[in-house]
Amino acid sequence: MIKILRGTEADRVLYGGLESGRFMLCTDSQILYHGMPDGDREVGSSDTFFDPDALPLTPSTQDDHFDVGALDVKWTEWDLGVPQLTVTESNHFAILQHDTEAVGRFRGIYQTLPAGDFTIATKGSMIGSAIGDNITALCLFEDATNINADIVMIQNFQRTSGLLYRDLHIQRWSDYQTFSANYAGGTVYNNLTTYMRIRRTGTTLYYDWSMDGISWQRIFTHAQPFVPAHIGIATQNNNTGITVYGYFDFFRYIASDQVIPFGRVRGT
Repeated sequence: MIKILRGTEADRVLYGGLESGRFMLCTDSQILYHGMPDGDREVGSSDTFFDPDALPLTPSTQDDHFDVGALDVKWTEWDLGVPQLTVTESNHFAILQHDTEAVGRFRGIYQTLPAGDFTIATKGSMIGSAIGDNITALCLFEDATNINADIVMIQNFQRTSGLLYRDLHIQRWSDYQTFSANYAGGTVYNNLTTYMRIRRTGTTLYYDWSMDGISWQRIFTHAQPFVPAHIGIATQNNNTGITVYGYFDFFRYIASDQVIPFGRVRGT
């Protein structure tokens, strides 16, 4: 059995008593050593690479990596009508547990949108069922505190009943349960986890998606149909007797209309 330890370069001297050949040490400079204490040698290292999931070195106030075990106070749960949502934070995810509804209703979390141009993004995936339809979405709310206010969103739609497929839609809803307009849809893709992004410059909205968080594809652009006051993430559970789970790795906000990469460079 080989064990891998994590530590600093200085920690190498602390493992001098370990049996040679059975332990490896991965240091803070991302170099892997093997065979301490005598003749330890470098057996691996990493080149510089861009990690779209990494927390930025200078995150914005709106950013969330969902890694502290409890939802940050900047978020408000959005669970209108008869409550069907349980939100937890665990293992680097915001987990939206959406109980059975068998109707198309969105539920999620939101926070205040600052004034001005912006870019927001998330990485979401769904644990759903094989008998209904499940959605994860990145949302702009006209006013999430008003049950009659509109929402626009880019959504990862997984149809698991009838004609099976996964695709992306840009939609507008009059409230959490009333479909209003499908601006764009039918962008079929085959991956379960999707990066989604909304950008505003002036009063124009741009909607993009990506499979890897690095290469993005535009789906739709239009003049914003209302002035949004809130931003957030949401799920939909259109199943009978089935609970679904939306998993969100992060939420990002940049106060700019520029297409700036989310994440950061990592490696040596």
